[in-house]
Formats: sequence, C-alpha cells, structure tokens
Amino acid sequence: MMGIVKNNWKFGRISCYPWKAAVCIALSVGLLASPIHVSAGKSKEQKGSRAEAPEISGEAAVVMEASTGAVIFRKNGKKKHYPASITKIMTAFLAAESCGLEELVTVPPEAVYMEDKGTHIALDAGEQLTVEQCLYAVLLGSANDAAYALAAHAGGTAENFVRRMNEKAEELGCRSTHFTNPHGLPDKEHLTSAYDMALITRAAIKNETFREVSGTQYYEIPPWEHQKDLICINNHHKMIRNTPFHNEEVFAGKNGYTDAAGSTLVTCASRDGVELICVILKADGAQIYQDTEKLLEYGFAEYPKEKVEEMKEQCGKIIETAAQAFRARRNLWETAEDRKAQEQGKRNNGDTKGQETLENKNSGEEGQERGILENGNAGEENTENEKKEEEKAGEEGNNRKEAQEPKITETDWSAYFNGLNGAAVLYDASKMQYYIYNQE
Repeated sequence: MMGIVKNNWKFGRISCYPWKAAVCIALSVGLLASPIHVSAGKSKEQKGSRAEAPEISGEAAVVMEASTGAVIFRKNGKKKHYPASITKIMTAFLAAESCGLEELVTVPPEAVYMEDKGTHIALDAGEQLTVEQCLYAVLLGSANDAAYALAAHAGGTAENFVRRMNEKAEELGCRSTHFTNPHGLPDKEHLTSAYDMALITRAAIKNETFREVSGTQYYEIPPWEHQKDLICINNHHKMIRNTPFHNEEVFAGKNGYTDAAGSTLVTCASRDGVELICVILKADGAQIYQDTEKLLEYGFAEYPKEKVEEMKEQCGKIIETAAQAFRARRNLWETAEDRKAQEQGKRNNGDTKGQETLENKNSGEEGQERGILENGNAGEENTENEKKEEEKAGEEGNNRKEAQEPKITETDWSAYFNGLNGAAVLYDASKMQYYIYNQE
C-alpha cells in the first residue's frame, strides 16, 4: 500500500507555539521601552527599512520568519481574498494530525460527483486509498476528489471536518479566515488573508508528515484490489518540482488557482537555519514565482540567523518582565481583596454587637447580666469564627496564587509581533501563558 517517493528532501522539525491571546496585561509605560524591531521594506505599511522592499504584482503578500512569527514583509496582509487550493494546507495538516497514515479512506460519491470538480485524480466512488496516499494526492496533485474523501474520513463528514478547520484557524489566531470546504473550490464565503495563511502554514510545517509530503517532487499510487489504476502525481509547486523556477532552498508549499482567486502560492524555504514562509494572493500566472523568489531573497537578507537568535533572546526578556509585572499586579489585587474582606467582617461584627447592646439596655438587671454573659460567649464564638475565616481566606489566596501562577516555557517567545509598533505582551488566562502580540 505504500507509494513511491522520488527526489524528496527531509528537514528537521521545528518547535513553535500557536497564539491565542485572551487578556492583555496592564503594563507600565516603561515596560516596553526597548521594543523589538522588525526590519521591513518601505511601503505604505512599512517604513524605515535598511533595504528597499521588492515590488510585486500580487494584491496581497506576507513573508514571515517561521520560528518567531515575525512579519518581515507585508502587502495588504490582512485583506480577505479567495485562497483557492492553498486551502489544502489546512486540510492536509488537520488530517495528518488526526489520522494514522495507513488508515483506509473510502471515496464517497460526493467526492466523485461534485458540481465543479476542478483538478482531480479520477477517483471512483467506493475506491480506497490510504491516508498517506490521499495526502500526496492533495498536496502534490491538488486533487479535489482526494481532499473531499480525506476530509470526510478524518471528520466523519466533510461538513464536520470543515467546522474543525475553522476552529483550528481561530485557535491559530486567524481573524480573516472562514472555510466552507476542504478543497478551495469557489465559494463567496470561503476566504482568508495572506497573514492568516502564513499562520496556518507555520503550524503545518511543525508536522513532520506534512513537511515530508509537501516537499516531495513526484509520487506514485500503485494499483491494488480496491483501486485499479497506477496514479502518477507531480508536485504542482514549480519551485519544488524540476522546472525553470526550481529552488533547492524550498522545502514545502502549495499553489492554487481559480478564476475568482487568481493565482495563489505558499512557499517555505530554509537558508542557514532560518526558515521563511512566503504567501502571495491574487496574482497573475508565472509572475507569482518570480515575486516569490524576490521576496525570499529580501527576507533572508533582512533576517540572517544572528538576527533571529537575537530576537528570540529579546522576546524571552520581555516575557520575563511581563511575568514579573503580572505577579506584582496579582499580589496588589490579593492584598486589596483581603483587606476589603477583613474590613467588611469587622463592620458586620460591630453591627451585631451594637444591636445586642441596645437590646440589653432595654431589659432589666437580670436581662442585662444574661446579655453580658451571652455577649461574652458570642465574643469567643466570633473570635473563633474570625480565625476560621482568616484561615479559609488564606487557603483561598494560596489556591488563587497556584491557579494564576504563570507557566513561562522556552517556547513562549514563539509569538507574533511587529517591532515597528512595539510589542504588547498578552496573558492567556485559560492556558496561563504569556504571548507577544503583533499590533497592527
């Protein structure tokens, strides 16, 4: 059941942490006095670069450094566009995460009889492929029938899988993305942005299977009992396949095209330990590869390995400073809350004793003596109650401290930021993690 791989490059796995910020820490003005700066080209969105950013024909583009998420270049980075077949990056990524490679995928009729099938590998209803073979068909051959079959298998139904695609996009921090299908065929509600596709690709290349499959030049699906044909698949990405645009530094990517979307392209390249993600949307024909080449050269020039390592170190320092600021604010809040509770308890005790004294004055000597005795007992009981309340408050405070104690990990620097506007440190209360947020 294994297919044949030819001219495939394998690269190591990278560690990254997806962004999902929930609550912004209120930081002092001086906290980010020395922001992390991202060099970028001079354009309407970028100023102050050391080098002139290249002009490109595509309507939207982003170049992102993979390990830090730093945006090196952007043009209409968050403007919504149709993605076409680069949608399949998310489809393949989710399937690779959730399925075993040897699982059998049965092709449903809906995958065969789509109204506008577009690019396909002529699968028939009832045929069976492995998940691995489907991944090659999807990422190399851009097969819409295989994408639908894989989605239906991984999600139970294609519709359920699309819901998971949108959930994953939101988890990764995508704010301009909404998927309606697993293949990218035209739909007016099926939209993304260059920035969001960079985020999705950044997560996908963390997956070893995705990286290996996406970087393969050629693959064959052999015939067998439940699929009678030899299926030969070339990678449609011209910088991976042996074409005039071939680039040995490119290790993953996906192309796309529809009349509505124009040409779309995602390209991942590595040089001297630095990995870049380049996304271009709504471009014309072969020009998209020339523009990608220019953007990659610009990105590697702006972000040599030494600069990336320096950024990681600075990110770590900012996160530690944010952690200290959060702990200080938390301690102040707890102190204020404890004082408020103690003052409220004293007022309540004072009101109770005052009422008892008034009642005692209206009674006779016998009642007065009885009241004094009762007050003495009540005072002892109140003292005991106060001690218990203080102990309880202390326990709750310790529990609150334990629950809110931040978990600063070595991957927390892997966040999204833009040095041109400074960096805002965010705290995710649900995961108790710190992040640096890209302020655009």
